Amino acid sequence: MTSLTVALLAFLCLSASIALGFLLQNRLPNHHLGADSKDTVKLASGMIATLTAMVLGLLVSSAKSSYDSLNTGAVEAVPG
Repeated sequence: MTSLTVALLAFLCLSASIALGFLLQNRLPNHHLGADSKDTVKLASGMIATLTAMVLGLLVSSAKSSYDSLNTGAVEAVPG
């Protein structure tokens, strides 16, 4: 799969979930649309965003560490 295909698939999934949300909004009972429910969804979204940021940070850190170790090995291998 190319990166364009993955991006298009992600966009389509997000668009479909938004459309489904708009359709289900009218069918939900009123207590599901209250302030407490909205606060719970905001809290869960914030937690997922924080965990995603942590995972991406660890991924970048791991890639940088791997790059640095390979670069150090390459520099030491060159006679100088």
